[in-house]
Amino acid sequence: MAIMETRELLEQFTARGHRNVQACHKTTLEFTKESTVTLRGDCVLGVSASISPVEFKEETKSLLQSARDFVVEIRVADLFDEFRGKGNAGLSLDNDREMVFRKSNFISGRTVLVACTKAASDLDGRIRLAAMQDDRQIRVSLYLID
Repeated sequence: MAIMETRELLEQFTARGHRNVQACHKTTLEFTKESTVTLRGDCVLGVSASISPVEFKEETKSLLQSARDFVVEIRVADLFDEFRGKGNAGLSLDNDREMVFRKSNFISGRTVLVACTKAASDLDGRIRLAAMQDDRQIRVSLYLID
């Protein structure tokens, strides 16, 4: 018998596409509050994010600073992809501009989750292409899973 997974919505935010989005990085995925991205930012999927890690609810920060499991859902129009990641006690969640999801266990002030199952290059290619269009809305949801 399969065990049912429950998801608790912690945070939702929006970002938008940009013509310089490449989303081809093999170990990270980033959203930024900046309104533009250069071609060097190859892990960025969305700009003009509506929230940054420092703005997360205190409950969310506390949960992220545990070794719990999380799911990140990304939606662009009718396209959908998701990945899993882990929280970590070392997360400071104090960056006011950028949030990074990492396949590795590297931690900085920008890190939201570590040990993620996907990076920018692993996302559905249709989502990556859609994010290359200026002002294309990207909706992101962060869930705690039990």
